[in-house]
Amino acid sequence: MLGKGFKLPHLSPSCSPACTRHSARPLPRVHATSVETTFQTASQEAKLWTHVKIFFETPWKQPVLHGSISGANWDDFPLHRVGSAPNRWSFCTLPVPQAPTTASAPLVEFVIRHGSKDEWNKPAQGGNYVIHAPGSYTIRSNAVQASEGTPVMVVSDLDGTMVGDDAATAAFRDWWEEEAVARGSGSVLVYNTGRSLDSFLGLIQEKGHCLAHPDALISAVGTKVYSFDGKSWREDEAWTAQLDKEWDLVAVRDAAYKALTQAGRDNMHFRPKEELNQHKVTCGVRVEVLDSVLASLASSFADAGVQANVITSGHGDWRFMDVVPIRAGKLEALQYVQGLYGFPTQQVVACGDSGNDILMLQGNNPAVVVGNSQPDLVRWYTDQMKTEANSTSGPGGRARLYLAPRHEAYSILEGVQYWNLK
Repeated sequence: MLGKGFKLPHLSPSCSPACTRHSARPLPRVHATSVETTFQTASQEAKLWTHVKIFFETPWKQPVLHGSISGANWDDFPLHRVGSAPNRWSFCTLPVPQAPTTASAPLVEFVIRHGSKDEWNKPAQGGNYVIHAPGSYTIRSNAVQASEGTPVMVVSDLDGTMVGDDAATAAFRDWWEEEAVARGSGSVLVYNTGRSLDSFLGLIQEKGHCLAHPDALISAVGTKVYSFDGKSWREDEAWTAQLDKEWDLVAVRDAAYKALTQAGRDNMHFRPKEELNQHKVTCGVRVEVLDSVLASLASSFADAGVQANVITSGHGDWRFMDVVPIRAGKLEALQYVQGLYGFPTQQVVACGDSGNDILMLQGNNPAVVVGNSQPDLVRWYTDQMKTEANSTSGPGGRARLYLAPRHEAYSILEGVQYWNLK
């Protein structure tokens, strides 16, 4: 599900949702005044409609809601797997009228069927499920209730943050699937990682026993964005296309080769090709030559008219150095995905442990610095708190930045608790 909001259909009050499918036909010629009138009419009709969102806790692979909207004929509406809990939760969004069209009929009356099987989910006391008002609802243990609480978008780094301690990773997954997924209009989980999609898929297979599945993936240091529809991953081509502006891969590679020649192959190397893509050049650089390498790149980019983000991370004798387009990066990609799902900034929590997380942690959204963070991120946090020490820009008037006492995913849970988002 890519998009937290609901796109209202063009319906008349007497039309059921099944009527929204139209066959293609030639468009008539119309005058501008006619077009304007049509848009005004469409806008007025859209205001007559709102929605009911239903979360259903089930292991069923193909649940189908069979029901009636405001007294209309009964129809089938397939449920879709929730991306961040595909083996536990399904959902559907139903368009419903703002005002009841039949005084004696409930807004939505329904039962749920297991695909084409003769297996049904109904209220424990018998009869059908009934909803009387627009909003979000959950069905679990054969009972329907309003979804309460504030939905949250958690945007977390993987290695050293969400992953590192299996018990902590499992604790987060348990909280996410049990409490967060169906909260309000639905929470969203995003992993923001330096890993490629293939590397991530290998990780989630390895850690499938404890790692929560995300709704979306920001990979390769913000150069790729993917969404999960409950079955497969889809790359966001609009995000990828806009990264080409002011980016010249050949010029960036040439600049990196020049810096490597100056530093020497004992002090700098290109990372394996599976870590590179058309918008990301990654090198390993020894700490003692890092400053000179960065200066060489800056000079080459200025000569070539290239704008790029250069991101360093790691600890010890070597650093990772990622060169990505000026429009790419973990923060830029976070903000893009946030817009896709329609989350307000105060409900988007970023979490990281290293230097390549600094960009996404320095946005306006609340941010967790995990307790096991690498020295470069701890130094950044210390410097940042000189200006943000008395900040009340976080949720509930609390500080925007939070340095968690515990490690890895336990820190994430502490962070959402700190802002009363848990």
